[in-house]
Amino acid sequence: MKIKSLANKIAQNKAFRTVLSVLGVSFVALTTEILFAIGYYQVGVAKGEEAFVIILHAAAVLSVALGLYRIVFRKKVNIVLRWIAAAVIPAAVFLLVEFITHDPTKMTPRVVFLNLAVIYLTAIFLSILTRRTAAGGAIVTVVVITFGMISYYTKSFRGAPLFPWDIASAGTAAGVISHYPINFGMKVVCIISLALFLVEIALCCNIKLNLGKWFVRLIATVLSFAAFSGSVLYLQTDHAIDTFNLYPYLFTPNVLYDKNGFTVSFLMNLRYITVEKPSGYSARYVRSLTSGFESDRVPAENGDLPNVIVVMNETLSDMTTVCDYETTEDCFPFISSLEENTTKGNLHVSVVGGNTPNSEFEFLTGLSMAFLPQGSIPYQQFLKDKIPSLVTQFDDMGYRTVTMHPYYKKGWKRNEIYPLLGFDESFFIEDFRNPRLIRGYISDESVVDKIIETYEDADGPLFAFAVTMQNHGGYWDEFSNFSPYVKVKGLENDSVVSTYMTLMRESDKAFEKLIDYFSDVDEPTVIVMFGDHQPGDAVAEPLMEAAGVELANYSMKSTEARYITPYIIWTNYETDNENPGAMSLNYLSAYVTEVAGLPQTAAQKYLLDLMENFPTLNSRCFTDRESGKVYPISDYEKYGKLLEYSSLQYSFLFDRKNCPYGFWTLEK
Repeated sequence: MKIKSLANKIAQNKAFRTVLSVLGVSFVALTTEILFAIGYYQVGVAKGEEAFVIILHAAAVLSVALGLYRIVFRKKVNIVLRWIAAAVIPAAVFLLVEFITHDPTKMTPRVVFLNLAVIYLTAIFLSILTRRTAAGGAIVTVVVITFGMISYYTKSFRGAPLFPWDIASAGTAAGVISHYPINFGMKVVCIISLALFLVEIALCCNIKLNLGKWFVRLIATVLSFAAFSGSVLYLQTDHAIDTFNLYPYLFTPNVLYDKNGFTVSFLMNLRYITVEKPSGYSARYVRSLTSGFESDRVPAENGDLPNVIVVMNETLSDMTTVCDYETTEDCFPFISSLEENTTKGNLHVSVVGGNTPNSEFEFLTGLSMAFLPQGSIPYQQFLKDKIPSLVTQFDDMGYRTVTMHPYYKKGWKRNEIYPLLGFDESFFIEDFRNPRLIRGYISDESVVDKIIETYEDADGPLFAFAVTMQNHGGYWDEFSNFSPYVKVKGLENDSVVSTYMTLMRESDKAFEKLIDYFSDVDEPTVIVMFGDHQPGDAVAEPLMEAAGVELANYSMKSTEARYITPYIIWTNYETDNENPGAMSLNYLSAYVTEVAGLPQTAAQKYLLDLMENFPTLNSRCFTDRESGKVYPISDYEKYGKLLEYSSLQYSFLFDRKNCPYGFWTLEK
């Protein structure tokens, strides 16, 4: 009781209340100045950012002035000004989120209206629901600006904005975010400061909405929610695209967000969380497509079958596919020297800068991201049950099937997905004993050691699928166990580029160790290595700028250069397979079975046949071998063979009861 009495006395003390009031009105200004100090310490004030500094300090001063006005005069802001504030805040939020994510001047007036309409309807619904305009203004500001900031950093890290399905990846993102620099440039600090100022205005200019009796409030709430939800659903229709001339092409997400605005683009993409049936799709049609191909039988014995070891190497790429540059030391001397019993070429993948599991998905299933929503993650969105895969094919043949990834098991739900794909065993970071680290990650060399250890413990043929971690971004930090030694001439002082190039050299060394070991193994062995994607813009942009290369926004051929990684297939026995040259990742596993002389599923035979006509096919575009031209993936339905492939894939992923699973498995 004494404590409660003392607390009441303190709370009633005039001086104490005054101190709290002053702290309250100073919160926004104090936060703004702290953010400014952090930004100034991290990156300073760049040329052209002086205006941001003036604006953020002005916001700090005005926020204090607004608070002091209420303390000194002890009265509410004029009702007219409060209504003006309630009306202006959603528009200000729109400008802030567009300004942080891209250039809002690229948007047409009708698209601006559509973005504003959605934000205003959201604010109105929240205001009516809570009967306070402060809630509508403050919540809209916090939510929209937060999502906008996440999109800003997402684009900085992986080169693409925020998608709705990225929310499901939040856990994985948190696991690697510490390796990327979260810099508070003056533009970012300015946006955050203005957002805090808008929240303060909303709270100080609150209007309590008197809507009368309970049924009037209920009707108003229902109608406002209907208007808000109706606007969200409307954005997912073709009518909205046609009426407001929205940019519809997901294969260029940055252009889509630039032209349509962040709010509209993000909500538009909700329509792609579910996948529509391909044109002309039916169960009968799918069955007709499978009639021309038959799966091979499972061999009676597996004694002569080769080991198959696959290394999907994180961010492995030869950036000379994008532009010319010269390094102080060859990044891939060993890989370049491989000639005998070796097949090498360019691999067209569906992602750049991130979303590694999509490359795993394409390789292990033979399916393509071409027919799935741009930016979607099948591991998290579409794979819920056990499915036939390359893994189950090896399992049917009596192989020991092992996957390994020297990082956390929950990343991209791998600990759940790998069993669904059929792996017998999975090794994660905790299973690597005393590994060698490069920077903060387990090295490729340690992954090679784990592969060798697994092989030596295997009883019978081995299928091993390793996903490395050594080369993962970011490349900014310094480490006591790593010193970049490969430089790009003309960019010697760019530590990011030097770090990346040195990591490529380390991967080449590790691969040499793997090949050297299996060169002395008597059992026939096939080793495959490929890159999952190229690095983000932090590496690519300096290289392109130094080379005078600018990737055109609307040229498929030029931008496709950022979606090429190498593939290498080596055997420790004589082979005479014809080099197919460039291919896309969805074909690679089928081609590996051909090189290894393994029984093939009907689906793999189908894919190898399809590759003859369309050698590359990914989330952005495809190549027609006959014309030699590259077309946007949105044109795929014009080509019967690709429409067939999309129907087969749809039945496999989304029409399970009608899927002809014998097409995807060996005959037993």
